[in-house]
Amino acid sequence: MAVPTISRRTFVKTMAVGSGTIAYLATALTVHGAGPEVYTLRIVHTNDHHARIEPVFSGNNPLHGGVSRRKTLIDAIRREGGNQLLLDAGDVFQGTLYFNQYRGLADLEFYNALKYDAVAIGNHEFDIGQAPLADFARGATFPLLSANIQVDRSSPLFGLIKPWVVIWVGGQPIGIIGVTTEDTPVLSNPGPGVRFTNYIGAVRLGVASLRRDGVNKIIALTHVGVQADRELARRVDGLSVIIGGHSHTPMGPMVNPPVPDRPYPEVIASPSGKPVIVAQDWEWGRWLGDLTIGFDANGDVTRVVAGQPTEVLPRIEPDQGFENRITTFKGPLDQLRATPVGETRVALNGARADVRSKETNLGNLIADSMLAKTAPAGAQLAIMNGGGIRTSIPAGRVTLGQVLEVMPFGNTLVLLTLTGAQVKEALENGVSQVEQSAGRFPQVGGMRYSWNPSAPAGSRITGIQVSDGRGGFTPIDPNASYRVVVNNFIAGGGDGYSVLQRGTNKVDTGFLDADVLVEYLQARSPVNPQVEGRIVQGGALPGAAAAAPAPASTPAETPAALPRTGGDSLPAWLLALAAAGAIGGGLRLRERATRIAAASERETVEVE
Repeated sequence: MAVPTISRRTFVKTMAVGSGTIAYLATALTVHGAGPEVYTLRIVHTNDHHARIEPVFSGNNPLHGGVSRRKTLIDAIRREGGNQLLLDAGDVFQGTLYFNQYRGLADLEFYNALKYDAVAIGNHEFDIGQAPLADFARGATFPLLSANIQVDRSSPLFGLIKPWVVIWVGGQPIGIIGVTTEDTPVLSNPGPGVRFTNYIGAVRLGVASLRRDGVNKIIALTHVGVQADRELARRVDGLSVIIGGHSHTPMGPMVNPPVPDRPYPEVIASPSGKPVIVAQDWEWGRWLGDLTIGFDANGDVTRVVAGQPTEVLPRIEPDQGFENRITTFKGPLDQLRATPVGETRVALNGARADVRSKETNLGNLIADSMLAKTAPAGAQLAIMNGGGIRTSIPAGRVTLGQVLEVMPFGNTLVLLTLTGAQVKEALENGVSQVEQSAGRFPQVGGMRYSWNPSAPAGSRITGIQVSDGRGGFTPIDPNASYRVVVNNFIAGGGDGYSVLQRGTNKVDTGFLDADVLVEYLQARSPVNPQVEGRIVQGGALPGAAAAAPAPASTPAETPAALPRTGGDSLPAWLLALAAAGAIGGGLRLRERATRIAAASERETVEVE
C-alpha cells in the first residue's frame, strides 16, 4: 500500500488552523522535507497503572488489562526484534488494595520483571509521602524520571530521581526527559523537601543539555495530561515524541464508539514546524501502547511507521510466572475483600467521567454518609470532590474491599463554617474545570445546585437550594452561616478549594471517609440511592429562577458542638481487622490519618 505523505509546508500550514493542533491518524504518515530515513524506533508504553495488577473487571468477569497478559504481549513484541523501548508515564501507585497493602512494592516486582526502560514520576507516587516512593526507587532496575522535581538533601528521595537519561538502542542514543504535573502539591501529599517547577522550562533545559551531548532523538515522558502535552509540543523545539499520562486519555481504537478526531497518535507542529508525535495509553493497563517511528540522520521524524495499540483482552494467555506471584500477593487481600459490610439494590456509579461531570448515585450515597455521621455536630451540607471516588460497585453484596477501592486515600472528615456566598464560591470552583474532567467536580448532600456549562468559569452556578430539614428546599442565603462537612484534602485547599481554607470553626473529626461509608452501609442496607436532581445542568432548580446568589460579607459565626473522636468512632469490625494486620481501613490508614491531621496546616492528602 502506498504510504501517504505530507510536505513540511503543508504540515505547518494545516497545524496552524484553529487552536493550533490538528491530530492526524497515522498508521503510516510520511513527512516530506525530512531527510532519508536511517533509523526506526518502536516505543511500547503504558501510563496510569494505578496498582491494577489484576485485570479490570466488569462484575465478576475480566474485561481487559492485568500485568500477566501485559507480559505476554510485551514478550511477543520483543521476539519480533528491532529497536525497542518500554516506557511508563507515571502513576504506578494508588487505586487498589495492592497499593494499600504493599505500598507500590508489589507493582515494582512486576515492573522490574517486565524490564521497563524508564518510568516517569506521577503525582500519585506521593500519596503517602516520599518514603514509599524512595523504597520503590531504591528497588527499581529502571530509572525514575522527573526533570521538574527539585529534591533537597533532607529528603529520602535525594539522589534517587533522574531528570533525564540517555539509552542506547540499536547503536543510537535516545534521550528521555521525565516531567511531573506541577499541581502535585495540590493533588497529593509530597511534603517538605521537594519542589515542583515549570514543566516546559524543565523540558527546554533537558533538550538543550541532550542536544549539546549529541543526542538528536528526544522523548518527553510526561505526567502532565494531554492538553499540557500538546502545549509542550507547540512550545519546545527539539522534541521528537511525547509519551504522556495523567489525563487518562484514550486515543484511536481505545475510544469506543470511535471518534475520528481522536487518533492514535497525534502529530503536532513544533515551533520550527517539525512534527512531534504525541500519544497516551488510556489507563489501568487496559491497552498496551505501541508506536513505530522513523527518523532521518538529523533526528527529525520521517514518518509514523505504525500506531497499533493492543487491547489486553482476557483471551490472551497470561504469563504463568506472573500468575503464581499474583496468587501469593492476593493471599492477604482476599480475606479483606470478602468482608461483607452491606448491600445495594442498584449498581453504584463511580465511573471517572461521570463523577467528574454530573450527579451520580454513588456520589449521593457518599455525601449522605458524610452528612449522617456529622449531623449530630451540626453539619447541614456536604461537598465531596468527584476525584475522590475511584471506581464503581455492582449491585448486590458490598464488601470492605470494594469500599476501600472506591475511597482508598484514608481521608478524614472536616467540619467548617461557610457563608452562603462562600458555598457558592466552592461550587464555582467545583464546576470550573469540567472540560478537563478535573477531580474537583462537587457531589453534594443537604443541598442542590444548578449550573450553566456554557458560562465562563467562575460564573457558572445559577442556583443553590439547601434542605429545610422537612423534605423541602429553600434558596441559600448568601449572608447566613452553614456548617459544611468535607474531606481534609479539599479542606486544606486541595483541588482548588482555597475558599474552604477561609472557613471558620474548623474541626477535623478524625473519622475516616471509608469507615463512615461502611458504617452508613451497615446501618441502612440494603441501600437504593438514586440520581434525584441534586445537580441540574443547563436548567433551573425546581421552583426557582436560574439566578446565582450574590456574594456578601462574612457574618458572625455560630459555634457547633464538637463531635466525639474517641473510641466510639472506631467500629468493632475495624478494630478486629486492625488486630489481624488488615490494610486499607485498618491500622495503617489510621496511623496515616493521625499523621495527616497533625500536619493539616501545611500539606494535603491526595484525592484527585
